[in-house]
Amino acid sequence: MDIKIFDKIPDEARFIRETVFLQEQGFEKEYDENDDIAKHIVIFENGEAIATCRLYWDNEVNCHHVGRIAVLKPHRGKGLGIKIVTEAEKEIKKMGGKEVFISGQVQVVEFYVKKLGYTQYGEAYLEENKPHVALKKAL
Repeated sequence: MDIKIFDKIPDEARFIRETVFLQEQGFEKEYDENDDIAKHIVIFENGEAIATCRLYWDNEVNCHHVGRIAVLKPHRGKGLGIKIVTEAEKEIKKMGGKEVFISGQVQVVEFYVKKLGYTQYGEAYLEENKPHVALKKAL
């Protein structure tokens, strides 16, 4: 398994995000201005891109934001979500970051809280008509 970090969004990350968020989950808008400033992490297995996320400084929450966390369906249940978020946290620490924010879909909040140590705060809100919650973690 190889983990690579890119300064620009690679085609492999685009493919994973489009497959998971647009095709599977029905989101309509996948890319935004944060893609241009983010670092993009991709996990490869036998040369195939299987998971991705992005990280960037978020002025709105005054800390680093990890998002667009996606694992291709055939590779779910193998701990790749934990692996990619942990890799993002390591990268944030290298950059001097002390706290991480995630906007998580409500159905996966327990994953972030129980498996990765995040704390939920505030009320649920909608992103493209899908309920999300704010999560933070001190590094």
